Amino acid sequence: MSNSHSGGSPSIAAIAAAQSRLGIVAQFQAGVTGIGSLPHTRPEEAIRFIAELCPEAPFWPQLPHRNVNEYMLLQMMTPVLDLLQAKSAARIYVHSGSALQKRLRTAEAAFDMSSAAGFFAFEAGCAAGFFDHARILKGQISGPLTLGRCLFIGDEQTQPLMANPALMDDLTDYLARLAVWQTERLVRFGRPVMIFVDEPALSPALSMPQQLVYLRRVLDAIRGAGAIAGVHCCASGAASALFEVAPDVISFDAYTELESYMAASEMGGFLARGGALALGLIPTLTDPLEVSVEMLFHRWCKATSDIHGCEPSVVVRQAFITASCGLGLLSESAARASFEQAQRLAALLRTEFLMDVPVSWPLSNRWFCHLTDH
Repeated sequence: MSNSHSGGSPSIAAIAAAQSRLGIVAQFQAGVTGIGSLPHTRPEEAIRFIAELCPEAPFWPQLPHRNVNEYMLLQMMTPVLDLLQAKSAARIYVHSGSALQKRLRTAEAAFDMSSAAGFFAFEAGCAAGFFDHARILKGQISGPLTLGRCLFIGDEQTQPLMANPALMDDLTDYLARLAVWQTERLVRFGRPVMIFVDEPALSPALSMPQQLVYLRRVLDAIRGAGAIAGVHCCASGAASALFEVAPDVISFDAYTELESYMAASEMGGFLARGGALALGLIPTLTDPLEVSVEMLFHRWCKATSDIHGCEPSVVVRQAFITASCGLGLLSESAARASFEQAQRLAALLRTEFLMDVPVSWPLSNRWFCHLTDH
């Protein structure tokens, strides 16, 4: 998708859209949001949980414990579920490649209640005023690279969909339509919208340059619909690929890879151009309460101090704090602890870098409550 006239100069519309994205990104200010999945089985309870624990940047919840079809890959394929057979979480067989292709081209790209109850409960929560103080609304879809490696076709010799360019084109077009549908549903509530494309299979070892085009097409569709386009990848070693596809927001496992991302040569330029980060600093595979927020804060300060040409306060303004990945496999109490730790860290970062309020050490629960209240 081109944003330029034939002479190569950006169009007025492209400039306005870029300025709008920059203005929205500058308001992130270490807000807390979620990656997508939660352990709840009742959609209404999940919405109340989100309204309580991340009201600034709420997201619609994926609820894999409620229904197997709410698992992140199957959930995206609602119109073709009858053509699929899940052998494992990352290996899904397609009964008929030709039927899949026809369905992807002609079916409406949309969720339904059976496979995305959390999305419709989120819409109801927005309409009921649960998120009236939100700065942005977040949605998510699974990406074409990950689906292309987890969907398999063929009777005798199966191969991933990624090996079939024609089917990958149709899958990418379908996912782009689904992202646009989601954006158009959410913008009705009068807030900016941000859509993350979840790509756990993104890595330099797996993603050839010609394959990254599929992901870029989905990102372009999201931007074309007026939303902020993010990519989430919790796999290790994906930094170079993420910088190459250049989303508006890069979401990554910062608990594991904070230092390597901040030290990347591309980071300073990415932030200077208005790029944003979703820092997955709260680990998903470790008890959140065993993680020292004070330690995370010190790590963050040290890592961001070395970004060339970028002050730490800029990173805070252009960042969200998240868990390192979705929380669908945790208990509800562990998910709550994860969000509470994220809120404590976010409050500390805001106070240190965005407010003229001194920080007292060591940090106490009473101090965290003060930060959160103010």
